[in-house]
Amino acid sequence: APGLGLSVLRALQQVNVGLAFQAGLAIVILAIVLDRLTDQAGQWMDPRFRRTDITRMRRRLTYLGGAGAVVAAAVAARSLEDPAAFPDAIAIDLVAPVNDIAKWITTTFGVATAAVKDAFSTAILNPLEGVLTSAPWWLVLGAVLSVAWIVSGRRAAIIATTCLALVVLLGLWEHGMQTLASVLIATALTLVLGGILGILSARSDPFRTLLRPFLDAAQTLPAFVYLIPAVALFQPSRFTAIVAALVYAIPPVIRLVDAGIRSVPVTVMEAATAAGATSRQLLWKVQLPLSRRALLVAANQGIVMVLAMVVVGALVGAGALGNDVIGGFAQGEDFGKGLAAGTALVLLGIMLDRITQGAGGRPSTGVSRAG
Repeated sequence: APGLGLSVLRALQQVNVGLAFQAGLAIVILAIVLDRLTDQAGQWMDPRFRRTDITRMRRRLTYLGGAGAVVAAAVAARSLEDPAAFPDAIAIDLVAPVNDIAKWITTTFGVATAAVKDAFSTAILNPLEGVLTSAPWWLVLGAVLSVAWIVSGRRAAIIATTCLALVVLLGLWEHGMQTLASVLIATALTLVLGGILGILSARSDPFRTLLRPFLDAAQTLPAFVYLIPAVALFQPSRFTAIVAALVYAIPPVIRLVDAGIRSVPVTVMEAATAAGATSRQLLWKVQLPLSRRALLVAANQGIVMVLAMVVVGALVGAGALGNDVIGGFAQGEDFGKGLAAGTALVLLGIMLDRITQGAGGRPSTGVSRAG
């Protein structure tokens, strides 16, 4: 398809970070414009924002100002030779500066980031992957059944174990466990970091305002744009794929946690404050429990977004099921294998989703004490 996506693809084929970033930035700007317009439209449709006469007067002035601006632009366009042509003098070239910055970052921090990657892989990723791939399949199934039963109940345990058993029947057990190891780590990092930043965003309007443009950029910037500097810093590896998945998956988690905490009724907060609750108690005993539904949706979206990056991660060294999907897409004779790998990814996603959603949906059996 034509458009900015084609510009990003051509820039990547040339390994031109600056050109890819410039095209990706244009995509981000379009997304921010649409986001702000829809956000303001939602507020305008809310009756709470349309009650006062001052608000009505401001809206009328806005309509008149917008209509005046359109008329003025139409009149000004008649004086131009070609109104559809954009002036060449108005242009911002970010290609060379971004390429220089990318080169400086990789040269300066390349050794340090390689050490971080090696330490993380040795301490966390390799041991977890080794356990999952070397243990007998029936033992892993039994462990998943036990953990899911304790955490989420009988129904979730049966569904999760059935999904994992189907991965065995598809003949993709080893690749599935390699992918599961990376997904578990990426999901855990996404939920922890996203939860912390979401809480901070919900409790601080200035921090939310500061964070919002970065979230917009991370959600709309094509993944291939930030994969190039990631590969330059960490080299093609599973850790690089985890970093890419983290950047891709953390924005919706932050937004959902923020929205969930902000949705707690003000009356409940005032009652807890009047009862003597501290700021920490308000968070742990009021806001987080009452926003549980939003937190469950955040966990679900974190899992889905991380799994969505598995195939992209295969392009930077993640391998496993992502490689099988790419092979099936590239070669017609391997289409069946690629379809089976895609099915295995869906099964892993359902397994993780049932465990997390069941854990959050179970009622608490303990005795709650005021603190």
